Amino acid sequence: AIKANWEGYEEMRLDFVRNAPKWGNDDDYVDQILVCCLKEMAKHSREIKCTAGNNIPVLPENVTGNIHFAGIVGALPNGRRLGDPLYDGGISPGHGLDKKGPTAVLKSCGKIDHITAGRAFLLNQRLSPIQLAGEKGYKLWKAYIKTWADLGLDHIQFNIVDNATLLAAQRNPEKYQEVIVRVAGYSSHFVDLNRKTQDSIIQRNIQKLG
Repeated sequence: AIKANWEGYEEMRLDFVRNAPKWGNDDDYVDQILVCCLKEMAKHSREIKCTAGNNIPVLPENVTGNIHFAGIVGALPNGRRLGDPLYDGGISPGHGLDKKGPTAVLKSCGKIDHITAGRAFLLNQRLSPIQLAGEKGYKLWKAYIKTWADLGLDHIQFNIVDNATLLAAQRNPEKYQEVIVRVAGYSSHFVDLNRKTQDSIIQRNIQKLG
C-alpha cells in the first residue's frame, strides 16, 4: 500500500489516519516511538565529529521544509501520501491529528529530553483569538504557558488568528496586508507566503484552552 502511495487502498489509508495512535495526544505507545528515535539519533550524532572536531547536534527542525520535502518523502504508514505536507516545525503534531487538546500536545512533547536528545524542538500551535480575548483570555494563556514551562519544554510558538481571516486573505490579499503569522522559526506577512505554506498554516488545529 505504501509503495503504491496508498492508491487502491483508500479504505485502509483512512483507517490508519483516523484510528492509529498519533503523536501529540499523550499516548505513551506512540510517543515513545519518537522519543526512542530521537535518543538514537542523539547517541549517534555524538559519535560524529565535524571538521572543527565538535559534535554535530541533532536539530529536529524543518522550518518550512515540511512543504519543500513533501514531494520527495514517499508515503508513510500514518496514511500520509507523497505530496501531502509533512509535520511542521519539528515536534508539532500532524495537521488535525492532535485530538485531545493543547495540554495533551505539551505532555507528549514533555516526554522528550530537551537537553540530551537534541535542541531546537520547534512546536507550532494555533489558539482561538476569541477565547484569548480580554483579561479572562490572558489568564488562560498565562496558565497554559506555565504548564509549558513546568514541563521543561524547549520551544513553542503560536498563531492566534481564525480561519475566516486567513481564507479571506487568500481571496483578497490586497485587503489583508497587515496579517502576520508565525510560520516556523520566523514570522511573515501571510499574503507574502506561497499558497502551499498558507494552506499548511490553515490546516493546523485551532486548539481550545481549558
